[in-house]
Amino acid sequence: MDSGSSWNTLDAVTSVLSWLDWLGLAVVLILLCVLGFLIWRRKYPKSGSKLAIPELIVPTKLLLPPNCLLTVWRYFIRAIPWRLRPNALRVPLSLVIGEAGCGKTGIIDRYADWQGQNFRFHPSATDDPLLQIYLGAKSLVLEFGSSLLYDTSPAAYTAIKKLWRHLPPSPQAVMVIDATTLLSPKMEQLRQSGHALFGKLKVFGELEREPLPLIIALTHMEKIPGFVEFCVFLQEAGIPLQLDFPEGDGISRLESCLDGYQEHLRRALLTCPAQDYLKIVGFLKEVPTLFSVLGDFLRVAGLEQDVASPPIVRLCLLSEHVHSFGCHPFSLPPGIVEKPRFTLSGHAKAALALLLAGSVYLVGSYHYQQNMVSQVYQDIQTIPTIPVQHYAEKVSPLFLNFSADLNKDALLTFMPNFFEPIVERNNYLLIAEIRKYYLLPLLKLIQLGPDANFKTTRFIGLLYATPTNEMGKIIEKNAEKNPVDIANIAKYAKLISDYRQYNTRTEELDFLLNEITYAKPQTYIEDNTLWIALFHNFQQLLNKPFVQEAEFKTLQQQLVPFLYIIDRLDYYSDEEDIRQWLTENTSLRLMEQRNQSQLRQRDIAQLLTLVSNLKLDHADNCKVALSLNECLGLVQAVANAKVDSASSDMTFSLDGEQFSFNPAQWNELIKRSRISMMLRDVINNHRNYDGWLFFGFPSIYANVEMNATNNGGMLFAGKASIDGRMTADAFEQDVKPAIIALSEIVDKLPIDRQEKKYFSDFVLKSLGTYSDGYVKAYLHYFQQFQVRIDSTWALAYVLSDLQQPASSLLETLVQIKNNTALNFPVSPYFQPFAQKLTTFRFIQRLMQEQNGVYPEFQKYQFMMAQMQYDISTEEPYMPKKGDAAGALKGALTPIGRVAWSMLLNEDSSYATLVKNWLQNVGILNDWQQPFLAPVQKVQKFGTHEINQHVAAIWSDIWSSNVMPLLVKFPFTSNAGRDKELALDDLSATFHPIQGIFWITFQQYLSPLSTFSNGVWVKHRELSDSVVLPPNYLKRINAAQQLTASLWDDVGNPKPLELSVRPGLLPTYKNQQILRTPLVSLTYLRQGENSALGFNQQKTWQTLAVKWWTPQLAEVGMEFRKDAAPTRVYSDITVTDSQWNFFRLLQQGELVGAQRYRWLLAHPNFPQQPLNIEFSFQANPLAVFANLAGS
Repeated sequence: MDSGSSWNTLDAVTSVLSWLDWLGLAVVLILLCVLGFLIWRRKYPKSGSKLAIPELIVPTKLLLPPNCLLTVWRYFIRAIPWRLRPNALRVPLSLVIGEAGCGKTGIIDRYADWQGQNFRFHPSATDDPLLQIYLGAKSLVLEFGSSLLYDTSPAAYTAIKKLWRHLPPSPQAVMVIDATTLLSPKMEQLRQSGHALFGKLKVFGELEREPLPLIIALTHMEKIPGFVEFCVFLQEAGIPLQLDFPEGDGISRLESCLDGYQEHLRRALLTCPAQDYLKIVGFLKEVPTLFSVLGDFLRVAGLEQDVASPPIVRLCLLSEHVHSFGCHPFSLPPGIVEKPRFTLSGHAKAALALLLAGSVYLVGSYHYQQNMVSQVYQDIQTIPTIPVQHYAEKVSPLFLNFSADLNKDALLTFMPNFFEPIVERNNYLLIAEIRKYYLLPLLKLIQLGPDANFKTTRFIGLLYATPTNEMGKIIEKNAEKNPVDIANIAKYAKLISDYRQYNTRTEELDFLLNEITYAKPQTYIEDNTLWIALFHNFQQLLNKPFVQEAEFKTLQQQLVPFLYIIDRLDYYSDEEDIRQWLTENTSLRLMEQRNQSQLRQRDIAQLLTLVSNLKLDHADNCKVALSLNECLGLVQAVANAKVDSASSDMTFSLDGEQFSFNPAQWNELIKRSRISMMLRDVINNHRNYDGWLFFGFPSIYANVEMNATNNGGMLFAGKASIDGRMTADAFEQDVKPAIIALSEIVDKLPIDRQEKKYFSDFVLKSLGTYSDGYVKAYLHYFQQFQVRIDSTWALAYVLSDLQQPASSLLETLVQIKNNTALNFPVSPYFQPFAQKLTTFRFIQRLMQEQNGVYPEFQKYQFMMAQMQYDISTEEPYMPKKGDAAGALKGALTPIGRVAWSMLLNEDSSYATLVKNWLQNVGILNDWQQPFLAPVQKVQKFGTHEINQHVAAIWSDIWSSNVMPLLVKFPFTSNAGRDKELALDDLSATFHPIQGIFWITFQQYLSPLSTFSNGVWVKHRELSDSVVLPPNYLKRINAAQQLTASLWDDVGNPKPLELSVRPGLLPTYKNQQILRTPLVSLTYLRQGENSALGFNQQKTWQTLAVKWWTPQLAEVGMEFRKDAAPTRVYSDITVTDSQWNFFRLLQQGELVGAQRYRWLLAHPNFPQQPLNIEFSFQANPLAVFANLAGS
C-alpha cells in the first residue's frame, strides 16, 4: 500500500475517535503499565539489597531513616518465595520488647523454633540491630532493639508507623523483664525502663487502633530460690506451667496466680526429696512478693504512660537452666482467633478492579451498541405511523450520537463506535423518512398559507442545508427565521434541528422538489393605491392644529398592515442569497421571479417606523396629583423641548407621485397635540370647579389647626381646621405663580388661540371658587373659636393667657391676619379675590403691628388684666359715699362686686368697657364672642356669688329673726298660752325703723328690689341670672304688710282695723220656754272699741284693735223682757293674754268664710244657749297668717 493510502487510513481512524475515546485509551494504557511494573518489581527484586543500618553492639540513639524498619521487613519478605508467603505469614505475630540483656534472644531461640526453617525457604532476618525477624514453624517474632526502645525522635515513630502498615494483622506484644531486677528493685532504673516499654506499647496500640494483648515473660527465674526444683517437679508430674488470663485481667491476678499449685504440694511431698520440697514450699511463699513488685511496676509505669490497665493475657516464668514445661510465650492466647489475611496489596487490588471494570465496560459497550443499532433499524420502519407531535420522544432518539452531547445519550458519549457504517446507514434512512413523511408534506402545506413564496424559498434552502455546505451556513446564520408557522414551531423545532445536524446527502432532492406545485407570488405588494392614500392622509394630518390621542392611535393601528408588508420584505432579506445558491448548485425549476417592489425604498420604511414609534398618550400628561404650577412647568418643558432639526427629509415616489416628509413636522405636531391634551387634562381633572387645581396631591402644606396643643377640648375650645392649601404660603407658592403664568407661559405656547382662552377662563373661574372657599374657611375658623370656662380656676387661667404675647386668642387672630393679608400683584386677575378679603379688614386694623406688638389688642389685654386684678384682689372694699348697695358690695366677693356692676350696666363695668372698645375697633357682632366670653364668665360666676351671698344673708335674717316668731301666737293660731308672741319681740323685729329685720334688709337686700305702690318687686336692671331666695318677694311683702298694718310711717303703732259685720240677733223658741227674754243687742269689744249688732240691716263696721297694749276682749248679748228697764248680759271675756282679742276669736267657732260663732246662755235659762255670730270681711289674722304661710 502506498503512503498516501496509509495517511488516508490514519485520517479515517482519527476522525472516528473522539477526544473522549483517546482519553479512555490513554488511561487504560497507563493502568496497564503500572500493573506490569508492580508485577515485575515483586517478581524480580534487587539482588544487591543490603541492610540499611549496620549492626550495632551498644544501643545508641540514632537519627533513623524513615524506611529503615520497612527496609528490613521488605528484605525479609522478598526472601520468601511469593507462592509460600501466604502460608508462611499466616502464623501468629509477636512483638518482643525489653531491656538489653534481659534475655529476649534466649527465649526466642528456645521457644520460637526458627532455626532450620530456611530449609523450608522460611528465612529469618537477624542482622539488623534495630529489628530482628524470626520466622518459626508456628510463630513470627519481631524483636525490637533496645536502642529503638529508647529512641524518642519523630523519625523513630515514622519508621515504626511505616513498618506497621505492612505487618500482618492482630499482633501480640511480649514484654521481657529480668526477674532479678525485681528482687532488689532500683526505682529510677525501673521507672526509666517502664517509660520506654509502655511508651512503645502505647504506640503499638494506637497504630493498631486497639490495645495489643500483652504477654509478660520473666527471665532468669533460676535466680529465685526453689524455682528450678519447682519446674523439675512440674515436668516430672506432667503439670504445665502455663499462666493464662483469658479475660486480660492478669495485672490484678498476679499475686494469686500460683495459688492453684498449692494443691500439688502433697504430691511434691511424696515424690520430691525433703530439701527440694522445702525449697518448693519456700518458692511458693516468696513468689507472691515478687509478683507484687511486678504488679506495682506494671501499674505505675502503665499509669504514667496512660495505660491504666494493660491487657495481660499470659505470664511466662522462664529460665536458661531449666525448661518451663507447657509454657509457650509466642502462641496465641486462649480465646483469640487469628484473622484471615488477604495477600493482595492495595495497588494490586486497584489494578485488578480497573482491569475488570475496563473489560466489563468494553464488552457491555459492544453489546449495548449492537442492541441499539438493531433496535434503531427496526424502529425506522414505524416512522410512517408516528405523528409529528411525538417526534421528539420517538424518532429523535433514533439518531445515535457519539459526541459530547450528554443530553442526547450520555452512555454513547463515553463509548467507542463499534458500528459506525451501520449507524451512518441508519441515519441516512432516518433522513429520507423524515423528508418523505414530515418535511415534504409540510412544504405542500406552506403553499396554502400566507407568505408562501417567501417561506417556500427558505424551506427549500433548509432541505438542502447540511452541516458542511454553504446553504447550511446561510440557514444557520439566520436560524431564528424559521419558515414553520408559529403554531407548528413546537412540533417541528426538534425535527428541523435533527435534520440540519444529520443531513449529509441531497442528490435525490431535485427530483422530489420538482414534482411539487408551488403557490403563485402574491400580487398585493404590487398595488400602491392604498399606500398613496395613506401618504395623502399624512399630509392632511400635519396641517391640523393638533391631533387627538384616539385619532392618532387609530392612525397607528391603520399602519399595522403596511408595517407588516415592510417587515416581510426586511425579514426575508436573505431570499436572494438562497435563490442564488439553489440556482448554482441544484437543477430545480426556480420559481417565477417577481419585479422589484417600489416599497423597498428605505425612506418609506423609515417614515412608517417614525410614525408608528411616535407616542401621544397620557404618559406625560398632567395627573390629578400634580399642581397647576407643576403642570404648567411640564407644559413649558414640552414647549421648550428641542426638536432634532438635523434629520434629513424622507423623500420617495410611488407610481410617479413624489412625496416628501420631514421628522420635524411630525415632532411639532406631537408637541402641539401634547400641550393641548395636557391643558385639557387639567380641565377634565377639575371640571367640578373645586378650586384645588392649583395644588398637588397629597398636599405639602400643614393644615391650620385651632387649639392644636389641647385638641380643642380644654379652656380654649373649638377644633376648627383650615386646609393647608388655604394659607398665605400656599397662595404665594402655588396659586399666585400659576395665575401669573397665564400671561407669561400660556399666552406664549405654540397652540391654537382658542385653546389658550378656554384654558385661561377655566383657571380664573377656579380662582373665584378658591377665593370663596378661602374667605368662608377663615370666617368659620374664627366662629369656631370658643372660650370654655367652667370654673374660677379656668377663668383665672384664661385671663392670664389673654395677657400673654402668645395667647390662644392672639394666635388665632394672628393666623387670620397673616393669611388674609395676601400680597396681590397688580393684575385684574386678583381684584375679585382682594375684594372678598375686605371682610377681614377689621382684623388688619385690630392686629396692626408696631415694634413687634399689637397696640389695639393690648388695650383689650389691659382691660383683662385690670379685671383679673379686681376679681382676685384681697384688699377690703371701701364703698363709695352715697352708694345704696355699698353694704351688699362689701359682703360680696371681688368677683361678685365686678359682676354687680355688670348686672346694673354701669358705665364703669367691664362689660360696658369691652363693648365700647369692640365698637370703636369696628369688630362686628358676629366676631365679638371670643372677646366678650371672659367678661360674660366673670358676670356669670359673680352672679353665682351674688346669689349665694344673698341667699346666705336672707337665710340668716329669716332663720334667726323671723322663724322664732312664726311658731308663736298669733302667727301660729293653734299655739298654746305658753307660746305667745311678746310685743317687744314683735317690735324689735318688724318695727319699720328700729326692727332688726328691716334694718338688715335695707343694708344688704334692698338693692335687689324696689318698693313701688306698696309692693316690693325685683330690680328691673337685674337679669334672670340673679336668683332671689325662694319666696323672697312673698315674704318681704308679707313682712311689709305686717309692718304697714301695725305701725305708721314714723314708727308709731297703730290699731289693726278689722271690718266686722254682726249676725242676726238670736231668739228662743216660745213653744219650749214661756215668757222668754229677748236678745236686744250683741257686741264684740276690744278695749274701748266695739262692734254692735241690732235687728237692723247688717252693715260692716270698723273695729280698731289696739294690739300694742293688752286690753279686755269680750263677746256677748244683752237681754231684756218686754218694756222692763232691767238689762241682763251674757258674755265671754278674755283678759289674760297679750293678744286677748285674737284669743277670743280662737274660743269661737269658725263656721263659714271668716264667720265666727260663740254659744252663750241666759243666766236664767242655761239649758237653752243661743248662738251669736260676727263675720269679718277678711281674715282678722291675715297679717300674721300671710307672713307665717309665706
